[in-house]
Formats: sequence, C-alpha cells, structure tokens
Amino acid sequence: MRKINKVNWEKFKDLASKLIKFKTEISRVPVRAESWEEVIYAVLLYMEHEAVWEPTSHAKGSDIEVNLNGDTLRISAKGGKVTAEDQKLIMSSYRLTRFRDLEEMLDFLDKNAKEIDLYLICAREERRKDIKYHVFKIDSHALVPDEMLKSSNWEEDGQAWNFPENIIKGIGARIVKKMSNQLWYTISLTYTPLNPLVEVCISKKDIGTALIDILKSLDK
Repeated sequence: MRKINKVNWEKFKDLASKLIKFKTEISRVPVRAESWEEVIYAVLLYMEHEAVWEPTSHAKGSDIEVNLNGDTLRISAKGGKVTAEDQKLIMSSYRLTRFRDLEEMLDFLDKNAKEIDLYLICAREERRKDIKYHVFKIDSHALVPDEMLKSSNWEEDGQAWNFPENIIKGIGARIVKKMSNQLWYTISLTYTPLNPLVEVCISKKDIGTALIDILKSLDK
C-alpha cells in the first residue's frame, strides 16, 4: 500500500471543511499560507496521526511530516486562487533567483520534488456573494513532470521563462524574472492528476461574524 493511501482522505476532507468554515467565521483574514498548514496539522492530529509542523520554518521542502506506521509522509501545503471565469488554479511556488540559469532551476525543482510526497492545496475562489475554498491533493511528480524538467520545453522572453500549456494538457508554468524568478503555475481544474477533495462555500455576510459572539462570551 502506498503511504499516501494510509490516510483516510474521506475523513480528512470532512474535518478540513469544518475547520475552514470555522476559521472563516472567526476571522476576516482568508485561509492561506500558515493558516492552511495549521488546518492540515490540526486535522491530522485529531485523526490520531503523529505529525510534525514548524510554523515559523521557511525551509524548502515539506511543511508537515506524518508518521504512518513507520512510513513518513511528507506534505507541502500550498495556497492559491481559482479564477471564476475559466476555472483555473493559479499558484505560486519557489523563488529561484539564487540559481544561475534555467538548468540549475530545473535541477533544484527535480530534487525538491523527490523530497515531497504530496501537495495539499487550498485555493480561494472569489464570487459575487460568497467565497469558495477548493481543497486539492496532487502528487509532487505531477507538479514537476518529466517534460517540465527539459529546458528545451521552456520558452524565454524578456519577462519570464514559460512552460506552455500545450506540452502537457492542463498545466502551464512561468518563472517570472522581475519577481525574483518566482515559479507560478496555471493549472486547469480538469488536469487529471489534480484530485479535488472538497469545496467549502462561505457567504460573504458570514465572514468574521463569530468574532463578536466570542467577545460577548468573554466580556462577562
């Protein structure tokens, strides 16, 4: 059995959706970055997994490590946004300015992907009356596929190196020069390896409303 399958993902998505909803009711700050890492960590602990998370760490690689009966599952948590008009996931990744050229950047991405088992992504979709959070899981190799590691598949212009979406259906990438060579992904929600776990819709009028109720309960 693959170690990824040792996690009860049905239970995970149910608990994660409840915690996302709770967090949006007690804060007007969106669920992203460390906040999403905290959701993953809390859910895994509640599911009685042995998990390690260092919220102040900015090291490259996994954010959360889970001990699964002797196997270590290495999880990287990512935030992002979903575009309402064309249903694509936009997600930033590493800044690669410390590398001399594209070859070195791709070599780093290859090695880094081998140190991560799974990405868990929480992407925010802004709509007229509500916010929809999409939670996905995706294998690390699917974010750094073999075709992406070939420099000949990238096109350079004055602003970025571009990995066009027509090479692998559903996924494209850019390394933007003026943004410290930051890697950005554009992924169709129909990209086969992108596994949707759950969607959580929050009415905009409910965001942050529980803060007042909390103060009422404390101010006695």
